[in-house]
Amino acid sequence: MSETSDTPRQERVECPPARDPAVRLFILAGMLLVFGLWCFYDAYVMGAYPYPTNGDINLLAKHYFNHVGGIILPLGGLVPMIMGIRFLRRILVADAEGIRYPGGPAVAWKDVTRLDATDLANKGFLRLEYGDVKPLVLDSWKLQNFKALVAFIETHVPADAIDVGQAPTADAGPDE
Repeated sequence: MSETSDTPRQERVECPPARDPAVRLFILAGMLLVFGLWCFYDAYVMGAYPYPTNGDINLLAKHYFNHVGGIILPLGGLVPMIMGIRFLRRILVADAEGIRYPGGPAVAWKDVTRLDATDLANKGFLRLEYGDVKPLVLDSWKLQNFKALVAFIETHVPADAIDVGQAPTADAGPDE
């Protein structure tokens, strides 16, 4: 074992998803599911909102809200729940070849034409522009281990792609 001050170069950075965005989706899903099940219970189990025969618009609105909401709201609650689960399963991986989400297309480092770090210090956004497609936007709020990712990207992106005066630093942007 040699005692040198050189640290080994990192070969791979993995950024698991942050919990905050998923928690917000799960809260929305829970609210829609509970409210929808409440409407379903009141309308179909308890029979609390029969169809009004006297033509009262308020009773008619209650009837339709509880009967339709009892079906639509729980189904609508499944959408943010599935989105939250999918969000928590996506891990961003940056290695020697490029950056990618597993199962998705990879962005090779040689294909990066511009590294836009104008919003890195203020908002925590880092944009990798490549080709004619939409840039890959990396958000510090949605990714853990963001500072290590920025440092890794800075060492692997071609030097001509980094704008002078806009070069990212490992200290810029919030970590989580």
